[in-house]
Amino acid sequence: MSEKLAQVLRHWSEDFLEHLDLGGYSPATLRVYRCDLGLLCEWVKEQEHLNSPGDLTTAHLEKYQMHLMLRPSLHPRRSHPRTLSAGSRNRSLAALRSFFRYLKKSCRLLSNPALDLETAKQPKRVPSAIYSVPEMARLLQQIPKNHAVGLRDWAAVELLYGTALRRNELLSLELTDLRLAEGFLRVLGKGNRERVLPLGNAAQRALTVYLERGRPKLASEKAGTALLLSGVHGGRVTVHELLDALKQHAHQAGIRKKVGFHAFRHTAATHLLRGGADLRCIQALLGHSDLKSTSIYTRVEVSDLQKTLQRYHPRERT
Repeated sequence: MSEKLAQVLRHWSEDFLEHLDLGGYSPATLRVYRCDLGLLCEWVKEQEHLNSPGDLTTAHLEKYQMHLMLRPSLHPRRSHPRTLSAGSRNRSLAALRSFFRYLKKSCRLLSNPALDLETAKQPKRVPSAIYSVPEMARLLQQIPKNHAVGLRDWAAVELLYGTALRRNELLSLELTDLRLAEGFLRVLGKGNRERVLPLGNAAQRALTVYLERGRPKLASEKAGTALLLSGVHGGRVTVHELLDALKQHAHQAGIRKKVGFHAFRHTAATHLLRGGADLRCIQALLGHSDLKSTSIYTRVEVSDLQKTLQRYHPRERT
């Protein structure tokens, strides 16, 4: 057993996580990294031949990668255990690379054994739930505009569809982030990267009505400067409350596709691309640091083109 080495790595991982925290990493990222590094420590504990940090070579970490590949996922929503996906293994690899890079930089290791580890090949997937333009129109029409909660939901959907915000970006919006008169919105995205997004006429109109007639009726002492407020306690709206409301509106609008915050983000990006928007502009809107992340929407277009070809080309109907 390598209990002693595992204890050393646990101590170093806490220093590493504190370093990330001071660097502005989100609590969600810290939780994921803590979990991934915890799995490494548990594995090291079971390796009898590992006695010191210098014993952790690239070859050993490759064996750890194999362990992850065969290890069943512990996802609570899965009734039947499945092996970890390539995406989950690559996420763990990113944590290892960052951790060992930190150890080398802080002079605790002479080299980074994770530097040459290979990433797992991931299947190229396209977003599954993308709403059509008529579906979005029905949803926006279905949301009631005669009470405060409905006005909040209307503003939320117009923001999601109009600016392609991530879930946390939407829910963390403050009143001070709005520049309605100028038609802009300040967003703090992943890695504390700030971007300024334009607000379309529809989003401006919904926000103006919500701020005038909706938010004042919802606000309680807990409201502070939060933009979107709960209809239950008057503080910042929770993920579950807003998502449940959006699911109900979608059901009443006859939408049977999966409803989620990211689905609106995918829909906004796809509709912009179909409308002729430049991929670089969509990248800036989404807040992607790498154009490769945005290029997934070009695969959506190819998928649609394939369906059209199969349906309408005379050679495909014979």
